[in-house]
Amino acid sequence: MGFKEITGQDYTEDLIKRLKGEYPERAFLKQFREILQERLKPGSSMLDIGCATGYAYNSFKNSGITYTGLDIEEEYIRIASEYFRDNPQVNFIQHDTAMSASPKIADIVICSATLEHCSGLMPTLKHLTDAARHHILLRTFLGEREEIYSISSPISQYEKTHKKYYNQYSFKNVLSYLNQRGFKVRVCRDEFTDSMPQFLDGVIRTFFIIYATKS
Repeated sequence: MGFKEITGQDYTEDLIKRLKGEYPERAFLKQFREILQERLKPGSSMLDIGCATGYAYNSFKNSGITYTGLDIEEEYIRIASEYFRDNPQVNFIQHDTAMSASPKIADIVICSATLEHCSGLMPTLKHLTDAARHHILLRTFLGEREEIYSISSPISQYEKTHKKYYNQYSFKNVLSYLNQRGFKVRVCRDEFTDSMPQFLDGVIRTFFIIYATKS
């Protein structure tokens, strides 16, 4: 399932504008960069799971990292690959991390506003963790208990065939899994939303950022 079937063309156009710098830098990327500041060194590798058009690279390019973006949506990958075609530090792969392990492993894995749109926590979290050598930055909906919730696609032609998930995962499940995999974990307030509850298509959800690291 592509992502456009639940988001539509307007969202794609917004992603293109972000890629071209027509919108301000997203708050979560600024926060990611600040958290990773001491770890961003020339030659370090970053994997962006759910990269969309790869606009996140613009927030890290001055650090000299190599960047790989993964996304399920073929059009996003095409747009990103064309835009960065002359930059050897940037690469894109069409891939569904909810279905199979990432074909790329990196020093740093980032993933924002993606995990909650999968049908469940696993195996996506496992695949995401498998791909990280040292650091993970994960931004998703978290709460005391897991809640799997979906609505029909808001795009009329796909409303009977595609679902849009707004899942909440439990702190306990996510943090304990990362601990079992050898990561030290810190939960951070999401600066963009101030980790305040939001009402989204009939359900209350709250963003948090998890920073997981291992030597």
